[in-house]
Amino acid sequence: MNKTDLHALITRTKPLQLLVVEDDVEMRKATVTFLNTFFENIYCANDGLEALELLGEEPIDLILTDINMPNMNGLEFIAKLREINCDLPIIILSAHTESSYFLESIKQSVDGYLLKPFDVEQFFLLLLKIVKRLEEKQELLQYQKDLEAMVAQKTKELEYRCLHEYYTDLPNAISLHEDLLKWKCGYILLLDMSHFSVINKEYGKEFANHVIIRTARVLEKHIHRNAKLYKTESDRFAILLKESSLKEVYLYCDQIVSFFDNHNIGIDETELHITFNIGVDKIRAEVSDTLINCEYALDKSKELGSRHYEVFSERTTAFKDEKEAVKWLRLTRELIMEERIEPYFQPIKDLKSGKVVKYEVLARGLHNGEVIAPYLFVQQAEKLGLSTALTRLMINKSFAFFQDKTEEFSINLTERDLLEGYLIRFLTVKMKQYNIAPERITFEILENITVTKNSKRITQKLNRLREIGFQVAVDDFGIENSNFSRLLEINIDFIKIDGIFIRDLKENEKNRMITRAIVNLAKTLGIKTVAEYVEDEEIYTMIQECGIDYAQGYYVGKPKPYLLDT
Repeated sequence: MNKTDLHALITRTKPLQLLVVEDDVEMRKATVTFLNTFFENIYCANDGLEALELLGEEPIDLILTDINMPNMNGLEFIAKLREINCDLPIIILSAHTESSYFLESIKQSVDGYLLKPFDVEQFFLLLLKIVKRLEEKQELLQYQKDLEAMVAQKTKELEYRCLHEYYTDLPNAISLHEDLLKWKCGYILLLDMSHFSVINKEYGKEFANHVIIRTARVLEKHIHRNAKLYKTESDRFAILLKESSLKEVYLYCDQIVSFFDNHNIGIDETELHITFNIGVDKIRAEVSDTLINCEYALDKSKELGSRHYEVFSERTTAFKDEKEAVKWLRLTRELIMEERIEPYFQPIKDLKSGKVVKYEVLARGLHNGEVIAPYLFVQQAEKLGLSTALTRLMINKSFAFFQDKTEEFSINLTERDLLEGYLIRFLTVKMKQYNIAPERITFEILENITVTKNSKRITQKLNRLREIGFQVAVDDFGIENSNFSRLLEINIDFIKIDGIFIRDLKENEKNRMITRAIVNLAKTLGIKTVAEYVEDEEIYTMIQECGIDYAQGYYVGKPKPYLLDT
């Protein structure tokens, strides 16, 4: 090794901490004297025990050890050390030349084995090799530290971004939810920018984003001292008010409305008048209850137009009704998806023979052991887009029920059932599956769907059903402005006279006249008539006198999950 390389090696070894383990004092002094050129910090130990104790106190980088020592020899010391630290570089300096020592040294992963007196050039090369390994290890450790620092920084940035809205840099909906869990009192204001969709359409999304940002800065600048501002979804903001009375909440909402009444939002050369609807609720134990109540209040404020706010109250009838409706939306979905809606059967009696000749299939929900009336879930199913799923459920279950019986039965269809393309295919499959003849089935439709804008398509579908063999009845007849020519096009089999006429036959002469007129029209067209809501014997007798063909109502029989004779 030349002087330049030697100087470079010394520069690299100087910062390292060396431990010399040697029981021979003279040999230890000579070794240390020689090594002082390379190492600035050299520690010494008389044997393995002292060396282990010293390793627990000082940050040693490299060990030079003898083998033959009292108390704990070099090989025993190395074996103990490897249990603690398997990477620390070790050089054995010994006079022993036996192969067993060499093999044991290899087993303990020592970095070098030098014989006394050691060859200087060999020592330099071995030292250079160890230094390179230590430097690489240090570089790796530094890289890991840098990587950990970078990951920590990125994690911090991601956490921040996760809790803040992108454009406005305000705390977002996640932050709002976390703070609602922490804040035990106060109020939340949910602000919705009025007619923001118009800005989007007129100026474009990029411009609309600038409007959001500018509005955020204005709200932020004038935020109440006890308040915190959030940017939630789309064009909405939220404000949490700490330690505020309801009177202060009203005052603050008035201030927000008044401020934006008098200050436009300027974007470049465009001045925009921004208004809000505000929904308010007190912070409750359940975060979901708080946010849901705010939505109710916000919807109520929108009914009053822009620039209005509404505070949620459990005592307000409108809020109670709305919450009840939402509850039934959720329950309706469960009832349909879990097939917990069952067919009930109401008998229809032939007034001439006095016998029950068919049954109308009526839907009833089953929930927590209670029977749920259809008015609670039928309209909700329509809102959810599940009305056809409800019809399929009723067809499947009623077909299964009647497959081993002979009675005829009727099933209600909606406008959506007739307009969607599933019905004929579905009926074909179910008739084959349950061996049900189409002549046994009557499909009932509401009178109003015969006069909608889709009436031609509906007529075509109904006539297709009749071609297959099904019968068709118009339900609730007489309360709509029916197009009689349309009824002729459908070629219906039954007219079910609406209960509004039947219930008051005893007291209302006008209703009796209308009922007779409907019956006469039906007879002229060759259509059978059914009276609904036949509640007692007197009405039963009167509809017979009017010439009606069939009776249906509680006097004939209530809807049951079984037939009368079972």
